[in-house]
Amino acid sequence: MSVTDGARSLRQVIDLLGASTESFSAAQLATTVLGITVESSKVSNGFIFVALPGEHTHGAHFVPDALSRGAIALITDEEGERISGLQIPMVKIKKVREMVGALSSFVYGDPSTSMQVVAVTGTNGKTTVTSLLEYFWNRSGISAGVIGTLGARFYTEGKLVSLPSARTTPESCELQAELALMRDAGVKAVAMEVSSHALSLHRVDGIHFKLALFTNLSQDHLDFHHTMEEYFLAKSKLFTSIFSECALINVDDSYGKRLFADCEISSVSISSAVGDWQLSLSNLELTSPSGKRHIFESPLVGDFNQMNAAMALVAFAQTGGNIDEGIELLRSFPGVPGRLERVGNGAPLILVDYAHTPDAVTRVLASLRSHTSGRIIAVLGCGGDRDPLKRPEMGRALQEGADIAIATSDNPRSEDPAAILAAMCGENFKGSQILDRREAISYAISQATDADLVLIAGKGHEQGQEVNGDITPFDDRKVALEMLAKRGHS
Repeated sequence: MSVTDGARSLRQVIDLLGASTESFSAAQLATTVLGITVESSKVSNGFIFVALPGEHTHGAHFVPDALSRGAIALITDEEGERISGLQIPMVKIKKVREMVGALSSFVYGDPSTSMQVVAVTGTNGKTTVTSLLEYFWNRSGISAGVIGTLGARFYTEGKLVSLPSARTTPESCELQAELALMRDAGVKAVAMEVSSHALSLHRVDGIHFKLALFTNLSQDHLDFHHTMEEYFLAKSKLFTSIFSECALINVDDSYGKRLFADCEISSVSISSAVGDWQLSLSNLELTSPSGKRHIFESPLVGDFNQMNAAMALVAFAQTGGNIDEGIELLRSFPGVPGRLERVGNGAPLILVDYAHTPDAVTRVLASLRSHTSGRIIAVLGCGGDRDPLKRPEMGRALQEGADIAIATSDNPRSEDPAAILAAMCGENFKGSQILDRREAISYAISQATDADLVLIAGKGHEQGQEVNGDITPFDDRKVALEMLAKRGHS
């Protein structure tokens, strides 16, 4: 992805960094910068390659590859200079990662200032809220895009453009390029999932958010943040004038209540108890700060999803939409892939969901009680190379919420799947432990009567299973359909 609007020269980029231009020729400084990236494989002619220090290796080791693909300059730190040598015109700065976001925004013409960009952060609910908001905008005539766990997508000339991503929030270079593509395609509003990793690693630096939403905070990512306090503080960065104009915060959540009390930007609360916007879960009535009442019908399952829907409706209203139009559109919302997605004909009712935190598993299982007259049979695993502290809590949430609990494997990545399962279940697990996920799903469906409900949780929309660096095709939804077919169901 390259620059298509407001191209910058290499001199302008170096001036922004406050670096010296003495080692560059006049011709080099006049060169037009067509893009910027931290991945050598994504370099094209006219690109700047930014070599960052990584967890396992330094990006400067990939300078030869970047050069072969047409890189015109290198930006790196002292270690990167030592590794790369003088193979390419180079700018050396101290805090490379902290500069990439603002620099990428500059290279691509500050795209977020040309659109309404709404950030959604929280442990759970980000994908549902952004998908709803995108749906409301597009259906109401506001050309919209979305960036998040399911990738980036937008429409141009009536055609859907999809851009896959390996991260909830892409690296800043990729992110700014995607925003530039959307701007140039005439997109007027973008809903973006913003992860705590993205905030800590400066991926969203240089983005101007019209509105920031906070859904909730519960245990996750403690392999990266170490403590819940660190996790919360990372999320809190979004709710400052550095990033956002104003905020919408769910104060049903204890961390949301704290965030709202300390928020330095203009903020509005939403709650099922007491808030500026109030949601009555018993009759799905949403009351505005002025006291106007809105009744809505929702195709989504679970109280937590009704709060997601309410937050999306309020965000729609705060970005120029008509809330009554949003309420009408909500009735036909098709749902989100892998978020309590229905599989089969409903006998038994089979749902596939992305719930992969203790709180999410607890909430989902509790919400499903009213959707079945039979038993809840649940399949769940824990991912490898992720927060190990949540594994026993996941096992506890599974067996407490399901009538038949089946613990299995998720994406073990580099870890031993049997060891992950043992950590999840402990010694007193009251359920079945089936290491092979396909067998676990098969067993769950074999145990179900037509009156039962089967929840397959943890992977949601994912279409592969990662083991020791290899990703094997695996889609919970397809596997469930295969098992239903064996039973003679569609």
